[in-house]
Amino acid sequence: MAEGSETTDKWRYVILLGKFVIHLIFPGMTKALSVLVPAMVFQLEVDYTTVGFLVSMQYGVVYVACPLSNYLTAKFGHRCVSSIGGFLSGVSMIGAFFSQSAMTLGISFFFTGLFSSPLRQSSTVMLREYFGEKCGAAITFTQMGGHIGGVILPYIAALCLDAYGMRGTMLCLSGILFYHAAIGTTFRAPRSPKVKEKKDIEGSTLLQGEEDETYLRENNLRPDGENLNSSDECGIPKDAEPQKSSPTRSLMVMEFFSWILHLEFLREERVFVFLFIPCHTLNEIGFFTWIIFSASYGVSVGLDENEAVYLPIVGSLGGLVGRAVLMGVLYKHPHLTPHAFSVTASVSSVAMFAHPISSSLVHLLICSFFAGIGFYGLSSSFDATLALRLKKENFPIATAITFLMSGVVLLLSGTLAGLFYEHFGSFKTVFIALGVLSLISCGVFSSYFFVDARLKRRSFAG
Repeated sequence: MAEGSETTDKWRYVILLGKFVIHLIFPGMTKALSVLVPAMVFQLEVDYTTVGFLVSMQYGVVYVACPLSNYLTAKFGHRCVSSIGGFLSGVSMIGAFFSQSAMTLGISFFFTGLFSSPLRQSSTVMLREYFGEKCGAAITFTQMGGHIGGVILPYIAALCLDAYGMRGTMLCLSGILFYHAAIGTTFRAPRSPKVKEKKDIEGSTLLQGEEDETYLRENNLRPDGENLNSSDECGIPKDAEPQKSSPTRSLMVMEFFSWILHLEFLREERVFVFLFIPCHTLNEIGFFTWIIFSASYGVSVGLDENEAVYLPIVGSLGGLVGRAVLMGVLYKHPHLTPHAFSVTASVSSVAMFAHPISSSLVHLLICSFFAGIGFYGLSSSFDATLALRLKKENFPIATAITFLMSGVVLLLSGTLAGLFYEHFGSFKTVFIALGVLSLISCGVFSSYFFVDARLKRRSFAG
């Protein structure tokens, strides 16, 4: 199978469905936990700041732990690490049922996010393996599961809270997380389309299991579909393997950090390091800050709290519509992912700049709708650009680093926005600053691809 091409293996639809459910669970699980915030404040006798940090920490750890997850999947395989991690994420969430303090609840949430991380990382890599250049459309489709989960899981949490209380709701939510284990077992590598049914000497059909075994042996694969030489397949250099005679565990730690900061990867993907990551960081700051303080902005400009709650809802609706359109565009024209990134960045920038123009509910709803199109589209188009522009062997490490940056920004975005608000004294100024960040990202990203296209066209003509 040529690099960048999609496989005809029908198992890709199973991977697609699994990735969709993963997005449905997270961030839907975080929104479900937000329903329990008042109950946690009352029963644990802590303030809202502490509980808010604990809830966001669970989702943040999912991203921050992706480099570690990618390292483990390179060693032991996507199926093994993801299925075990999925099972342990459900077990960790059960610990919240027995929590009697904020500390024990935080420990439960931390390990829930940690063990859920391999699903987030491996599912993205699997989509790249199965869909090739159509990965952008596949990623955009699966991310729409987050919008559905954001509606379904909070409703389930509210019903469980009325019926079973806070702790009973935690137990019910842990049951949903056990689906991660089933999803993880589906993560096998794509098989070659050349594997077909053959006839044996007696004229009967050769057993599919024997045929697959022959194919795996010829292609140096393990039965779970992972390459035996996992260091090459997952972007880990051979010379980074630890010596078997190593007497200490410190070498394993050194190996992990040398793998994360592998110089060969940094040299090959300089554009990713010096362009993609900075632009992504700017966009994530705007995205998470807008999500957290969208309703607060409405209240600060005079809207009633019952009216301000519609702003994030309409923003999510805009994201759903924007991603549906983006999915169709990228399916037909997968090479337009950089252009889609620039367009969605400009849309989010204009939407942020337009917020202070008027304080009417209709105006703010329109701004939220287009902000949702821009910010949610930015997330999808950036992931699609990585899948299209990066080398196959470098894609897992690059996605792990990207998720790491997203997790750090998610954990810090609330604090940063609060500092901005305290410094400027107005959410209007904060939203204008978010528009500036999106505008900078759009300008830098567009300029690079314009110059790059011109240079390639000139070299081709010469």
